[in-house]
Amino acid sequence: MAENGRMNAPKPPHQPCPSCPWRMDQDAQDIPHFSLALAERLAATCPDHRGRGPDFGAPMFACHQSKVGAEVHCAGWLASVGHAHPGVRLGIVSGRLDAARLQPGPGWPALHDNYAQVLDKLRSTAGECALAPDDSRS
Repeated sequence: MAENGRMNAPKPPHQPCPSCPWRMDQDAQDIPHFSLALAERLAATCPDHRGRGPDFGAPMFACHQSKVGAEVHCAGWLASVGHAHPGVRLGIVSGRLDAARLQPGPGWPALHDNYAQVLDKLRSTAGECALAPDDSRS
């Protein structure tokens, strides 16, 4: 999660990584170093159950394969709900982010429509991961 609402270079991947939580064919057991606590906090990066938010200045959903301090946008998040994030919209109008990243590309895996679906899946498949210490990437 990028707290400052901005991501660093490099640009986001062109499609979700093999263990992306936004992929319908992946779950908590597929995500290296999964942290349910971090997954819960990532709700702040997405529209709520009413489709509202996130607020301006909200953190962005980083790819879990990003390195701390060099986070890149999660491709699944961008294509599913990135359009709703004020920082993403600002990145597009300022030319820092390509608007094409807001749509799944050809050959992409099926993605969840919203983070409530992602979080429900992660909670139900976390198993032992749910008891793991909190992730240091906050």
